[in-house]
Amino acid sequence: MNLEQLMNERNYILGELKAYEDLQIALEQIKRFNMENFTETTIKVYDATNDSEMEEMTESVVAIKIDELTDYLLKVSDNINRLKNDENPETS
Repeated sequence: MNLEQLMNERNYILGELKAYEDLQIALEQIKRFNMENFTETTIKVYDATNDSEMEEMTESVVAIKIDELTDYLLKVSDNINRLKNDENPETS
């Protein structure tokens, strides 16, 4: 991948991370609301992006996805930094 592609990939990952962080906050708020009002903590949210299978999006699934995206973001950022360093080598 070239630098532009890596930057686009990084921006995409950042957007995905933001969405999952927002989902994590929403799940926590719904759980808190349910506990306060209904003494019920069970909530079911599904990822319907894959029509053939609906994956339940529990708090732990969201946390794992955030960890995976963060790890991938670090790899992409390392590649970006490596390319930038290769383009602008320091002279001693």
